[in-house]
This record gives sequence, structure tokens and C-alpha cells, in this order.
Amino acid sequence: MKKLLIIAVALATAGALAAKKYPHADSGVVVDIPGSWEVTGDDHSLNAATKDGLANLSFIIMPAESVEAAMNALDAELSKAVQNLTHGPGEDLTINGMQAHSVDGKGTVEGHPVEVGVMIVKTPKDKILVVFGIVSEEGAKKHHKALVRILKGIKPLN
Repeated sequence: MKKLLIIAVALATAGALAAKKYPHADSGVVVDIPGSWEVTGDDHSLNAATKDGLANLSFIIMPAESVEAAMNALDAELSKAVQNLTHGPGEDLTINGMQAHSVDGKGTVEGHPVEVGVMIVKTPKDKILVVFGIVSEEGAKKHHKALVRILKGIKPLN
């Protein structure tokens, strides 16, 4: 019984250490990224990628009034990087109490099939968090749980 308790504590500790929190005070949000992912960024953006390069997410904070221009710029950049891009209808949703809008699509990058996602989240401090991801089909399968955990882990700062 004692051995089982030690194993349970070790597993719980390993799970807690596996993710790192990235708070952004100006927007009032925090994002949890698995410790095994490579993360870079600055005061207004965060880029996270799996070590195998199959999944990449970008998080960009901007003033609410800049969203339309930013989305137009993102659309132009996507058109350059992703060929044959198609997407379904957008979906309004709530993430941990914050209003959001999400659009998912598919296309190809250098001939390889990819999934593309863009989500816009209204933060507690009236900023906009744009989450943008390009994930290979293989990466979508291999990293599905981590991707879902990251997106569900976008939370207001306490």
C-alpha cells in the first residue's frame, strides 16, 4: 500500500511538472503549454511547437480594435503559406468563461496535408487573444490530447 501511494504521488508530481504556465498580465489570461514543447515569445506573443515539428501554435495579444486588420493580414499570410485552404463555418464558444470564436480548416503546406485553426478569445481585460495553429495530419493524431489540453487550458488569471 505504501509503495502504491509513493507511485501515485510521483505520477501526480510528474503530471504537474509536465506543463508550464505562461501568464499575460495585460490581457488577464494564462496559457498552459506542455513542458516538452519548445516555447518562444515576447511581450505580446507566444509560439509553441512540438519538438518533432508536427504541431505549431501561436498566441498573439492585441487591442480589440485591431482585430479586423489583424485577421485580414493573417488571411493574406495563410494564403501564401497554405495551399488549397478550405474552412468550415465559424463557431461561437466559451472557454473558461471567456467568449471566443473558432474556425477550422484544411489545406496543404509543401504538398503535405495540414489542419489549420484560428480562435479569437475576448480576454478579461478587453484585449483579444488570437490563437493560430498549423498541425500536420500526423501531428493532429499524435498530439491531439496535448492540443486539446492547451486550448482548454486558456484561462483567466486569478
